[in-house]
Amino acid sequence: MRAVGVLWLSLLLAGVFGQAVVRSVQLQGVSVASPEVVGAPLQSLVGTAPTPETIQSALKQIEAWYHQRGYTLARVVDYTLDDAGTLTVQVAEGVIGSIEVQGNRRTRTEVLRRLIGIRPGEVYNEQQLQRVRQRLGRFPFLRDVKLGAEPGEQVGVANLLLQVEEEQSLDFAVAAGYSSEQGFVGYAEVVETNVAGLGHRARLQWQREQVRNPITGEYEALRPSYALSYEAPRALPGAFNFGVELYDRAPFYPVFYADLDTVRRYERRVGVTAYLGLDWREQLELRLRYRSDRVDYDDAPDSLLSPTLRTANRGRFDTIGVQLLYDTREGRFPSSGIYATILAERTLSGDFRFTRAVGEARYYIPLRHGHTLALRGVAGSASDGVPLSELFWIGGYDLLRGYAQDEFRGNRMVVGSMEYLFPVMEAVQAVLFVDAGAAWDSSDALSSVPVRFGGGAGLRFGSPIGLIRLDLAYGKRGFVYLSLAGAY
Repeated sequence: MRAVGVLWLSLLLAGVFGQAVVRSVQLQGVSVASPEVVGAPLQSLVGTAPTPETIQSALKQIEAWYHQRGYTLARVVDYTLDDAGTLTVQVAEGVIGSIEVQGNRRTRTEVLRRLIGIRPGEVYNEQQLQRVRQRLGRFPFLRDVKLGAEPGEQVGVANLLLQVEEEQSLDFAVAAGYSSEQGFVGYAEVVETNVAGLGHRARLQWQREQVRNPITGEYEALRPSYALSYEAPRALPGAFNFGVELYDRAPFYPVFYADLDTVRRYERRVGVTAYLGLDWREQLELRLRYRSDRVDYDDAPDSLLSPTLRTANRGRFDTIGVQLLYDTREGRFPSSGIYATILAERTLSGDFRFTRAVGEARYYIPLRHGHTLALRGVAGSASDGVPLSELFWIGGYDLLRGYAQDEFRGNRMVVGSMEYLFPVMEAVQAVLFVDAGAAWDSSDALSSVPVRFGGGAGLRFGSPIGLIRLDLAYGKRGFVYLSLAGAY
């Protein structure tokens, strides 16, 4: 009010001795954008002798510009119009004074401050805080996250308060089963989502399978599979992430069932994958990925893969790729938000030359009474002559339910699903779903590519390592899928 009174007095005197004309405009205290952008409403005053109401209207537009972009503490605190016609506007954008963390027992306080990604002295932005809340809510070692602001000791200063409730971070999962038709299937996984209180994620997976020889009818053990991965969010200076995975495995199937009549069961992949990522605006991550694989199908019987094809698809290669990830989901059972990712990679060296791209998008639409409509789409494309290991495979518990695991393959692929989810009890959801998809080779005419459909119902059980999914589906025939999904 004092500043407004000063401005009114100066304008009153200007009216008595000759109304002042605005010759130029200066904005002070502006950092989130250029003064020209923020002060655009004032430019219309240049060359005029504005009334007090006209100036007040322009200043309110400046504050509205800030508030629309989440800078809710921003205020115009002082304005002067001197004899030379210079209109000087002083803006206080509002800054963050301190960041306090409460409730953490195992996770280190400095780690949580780093995961927030905001530092004292930065301009307060409510939209940014909402994005941070969403990102923190996706860390599995945090059961509950509350991030809010409290008034600071000075006007225009806010202090952040992060209150967390931690979740058990070490989990062990086992899936095992036996049937006279399929033999023994075993899968084990150990996950630590908060290594040494650093917020890092370590995972060890192991799998052992038996397959039936299509010629002799006898069960034969496949080589055991394993994978070890380590991911560190915001562990490097700035907002950089990194991850690495070592593996010697066949494709992991974290399920209680097995369909054995597909050549992909015999795929053996030994190698390493690593990435360096950069978070941008809390919801978008850019990753540079490297992959080095050696692949063979030496265990595949001749009835599934001839010796000539086994040799042609055996080899090693190195790829470099770029991946974008966008995620606005929150919590174990997302009821709103979008998840999208796209990965494009190309071989650098090795026995094969190919390019490959795959993308996925999930959209969660909140409905009444805690119900959710979840839409998912996956698409992929690879160059001609891509080896068998880099084709796209659909069918089974994850892509195109109602069909055998990896029943269809090609260097082109499109799969979509729609799920209607509703709560049954705490950490349990029921689901009705329908899937549709196709996989084909680029040489095939699109008019001849069959689109296959499947549908059914199931349950989702929340756990710290992901979802346990039970699905009953019908497509080609009836299937029951019980699987462990590592991501929500």
